[in-house]
Amino acid sequence: MGFTNPVFRCRRPDARSFAPLRAFCASVVSLFVLCGCAQPKSDGTFSVPTGAYPAAIDATRDALRDYRFDLDRVDAAAGVVTTAGKWSSGLATPWDAEQSSIAQEWDDAMNRQQRRVRVTFAPAEGTSEDDLRSLDAPLVGRVEVTVYRLHRQGWRLESESVGRSRRAFDPELGRSQGSRYFVPITRDERLEARIAEAVARRIAGSTTPE
Repeated sequence: MGFTNPVFRCRRPDARSFAPLRAFCASVVSLFVLCGCAQPKSDGTFSVPTGAYPAAIDATRDALRDYRFDLDRVDAAAGVVTTAGKWSSGLATPWDAEQSSIAQEWDDAMNRQQRRVRVTFAPAEGTSEDDLRSLDAPLVGRVEVTVYRLHRQGWRLESESVGRSRRAFDPELGRSQGSRYFVPITRDERLEARIAEAVARRIAGSTTPE
């Protein structure tokens, strides 16, 4: 009795078997587009009623700390509050709350980036005052969030093979600014709006009569 070798026939994949994968990819792309195009609810400003300036400074500090920013400067007289740069790796650091979309999460994960916040106060009527603490008038606060990206000097990307990329070094440039430096790349208007809304809520809560 003889034995015959079994014959295996490979079936060509049915195009319908890729339908779920195509649908998933389309959903992810759509989500990126929709989240990236969402507009902030405010313009990054908030109002400070007359007499509420001390509460507004406290509200600004508390709101920034809620986002885990380290304060760099608090100058109530000049009306300026700034933070140190805050790193985030986006999707890799899910405890960070500064991202407002999946696109931002991905961008922070793929690049070495940090955000710095600057909050300024000015008289609502356009008058000038050397010390805002002595001004008995309403104010307007404005939040500015700048995204900085870390760049490495002289990085030459090889188009055919990333593994063959190399770094060139300019001694003169290296002495002037070092091999790594930060470049401001964009404003984060969504985070500006969210911080402004958080400060406004805290001001309203502190000035509401019991």
